[in-house]
Amino acid sequence: MPDWFVEVRVILSNSWVFILSPAIIIFYLRKDWPAFYFSIITAAFFLYGTLIYSALREFDDIYIWRYVVWAFNDIAWMAIIAYLGIKDKVYLWQSVLGQLVVIMAPILQLFRLVDRHLWDLSYSTYMYKTLLPLINIGTVVVCYLPLIYLFTRRSQQA
Repeated sequence: MPDWFVEVRVILSNSWVFILSPAIIIFYLRKDWPAFYFSIITAAFFLYGTLIYSALREFDDIYIWRYVVWAFNDIAWMAIIAYLGIKDKVYLWQSVLGQLVVIMAPILQLFRLVDRHLWDLSYSTYMYKTLLPLINIGTVVVCYLPLIYLFTRRSQQA
């Protein structure tokens, strides 16, 4: 196999993009554009995070900028999704649920920064390692909700 293919496969397997891929494909084939846009934007932000992760860790040896970058990344995702929700490009209910799930992430990132550097404590360690994966899982679940809604609606009609 070509080296570039192996690298792409490793990046996708280390990212939530791999888990979002079926939703993106299904929404595209069904021409469910609001759900597709929500999922593709979420996947793009997950992929961006995966691509910059090692460079950011290498650059940030004082453990400050990584939390600022991740918080900004979450806030940027929330802003784009909110804008698209207002413009009816994504489902408004999905936009609101996504905002509610992700709002804790930038708060947690900045709390981690303050906890490590200002207070020099470790209160945030377990919260950070537990809540951040749950937030990411919640975001992926919100991406799949239109599909779940479709299946439940069809089973009620039958």
